[in-house]
Amino acid sequence: MKSDSAPSTAVKGSDLAETGTNDSTAVIAGVAATLIAASGGTALAIRRRQTRHAA
Repeated sequence: MKSDSAPSTAVKGSDLAETGTNDSTAVIAGVAATLIAASGGTALAIRRRQTRHAA
């Protein structure tokens, strides 16, 4: 019986960098888009309110 003494090529815990996207990227982008839309809506509402009171 011959045993295979060659080391495995799949090494657990290697020091290679992890590549790819982070799972929270879509959540962060969604929150950012929501904040931008909300601030734009607020600016528009303030501008309309100031114009309505000035007339």
